[in-house]
Amino acid sequence: MTIDDTLLRDCHVLGRIDHAAVLLNRNAAVGWLILVPETAAVDWHALDDAEHARISGQIRALSAAVMAHFRADKLNVATLGNEVRQMHIHVIARHQDDPCWPKPVWGHLTTHRDYAGTEISALRAKLADRLGLIEGGQT
Repeated sequence: MTIDDTLLRDCHVLGRIDHAAVLLNRNAAVGWLILVPETAAVDWHALDDAEHARISGQIRALSAAVMAHFRADKLNVATLGNEVRQMHIHVIARHQDDPCWPKPVWGHLTTHRDYAGTEISALRAKLADRLGLIEGGQT
């Protein structure tokens, strides 16, 4: 699958699950994953029933994994796509002490921290265990 250049610039590619890529936003200030389904649909209403069911299940599973891994107080799940038209779903772990709580991360996240390689490897291993994440992403 092809992933939009903006997503690739802003994220680490963690791997793939069934017909989707899983990305990690490079800013470690919040635990921010992005699910990129393999679909031609741009907006949620345009999904056929089978795609809707598959992607909904993936969002639910990824959400549970993100909550557990980051020990989040709250989870934000959103599809925006104003800048990147390719369908992608943000799954963001929020904490009451994160840099922009309780506001949304968009336009309010002013701090930046890079992930250590060990943090990325640990998350990738947990997602492999919980979701069957495999290596790969963009083809």
